[in-house]
Amino acid sequence: MERNEVKYVPVEECKAQGNFVKAVCFKPKKAPIVCIILGMAMFIPNNLYIRILGLFFILMAFAVLKLVKDYKVMDIFDEGVMVYGDHDAKLAYFFTFDEMKSWLVNHEDGHDTIEFKLNDGTYIVKDTFEAEKAYRALYSLAKEKDEKYLNALKDREKPLSIPDAMNNIRNSFKKQNKD
Repeated sequence: MERNEVKYVPVEECKAQGNFVKAVCFKPKKAPIVCIILGMAMFIPNNLYIRILGLFFILMAFAVLKLVKDYKVMDIFDEGVMVYGDHDAKLAYFFTFDEMKSWLVNHEDGHDTIEFKLNDGTYIVKDTFEAEKAYRALYSLAKEKDEKYLNALKDREKPLSIPDAMNNIRNSFKKQNKD
């Protein structure tokens, strides 16, 4: 299947439809604050090594807050999604849920992405540290277009044979042993 390029337009020309639901940005917001609080709590015990670890948490949190550039990745509306250009919130592309074929939130190798496949062949991938926030909003609005949900429905429709069931059990034990 041929993949079309996304045609971003200036935000002023991009007509979003529906009511605003959620904004998704690139930089994490809760994790650094939790690390600062945790780091400060580690100064309570009278142990040098725990205090050094607490200082490390605080320094890493401040590094993320100061050094990682934040920008808008997408705005989710109850009628569709407005995705912004790479590192640029001046350009955007809006598509409705009717134009969307499927969406997927990927968590691989500590790298979270949100992928959209549109009916016209357009494929959009966005990086963010707020993938869970986007997942909850998209799942509440367009659950039937979630790729994991669609794959689960397809698997449910297939008849399960004894060898398939045994392979599934064997694979689950192998995964548990690797962890």
